[in-house]
Amino acid sequence: MFLLRLLIVALIVSYVIWFFNTRIMGKSLSLYKVTSWVLVATVAIYVFLAGVSFLVEGF
Repeated sequence: MFLLRLLIVALIVSYVIWFFNTRIMGKSLSLYKVTSWVLVATVAIYVFLAGVSFLVEGF
């Protein structure tokens, strides 16, 4: 359930970024590209924080 919620938030954030870049900034970006970068960044942050939590709490 946690990962589904994380995925939904990442999709909403990517839509907001895409909408801002295409409508307000006038750039030509595809929604697919923005979504993939946001998902990659989300997974990277999640893995980093899980690793830090693992190291801080001990083996």
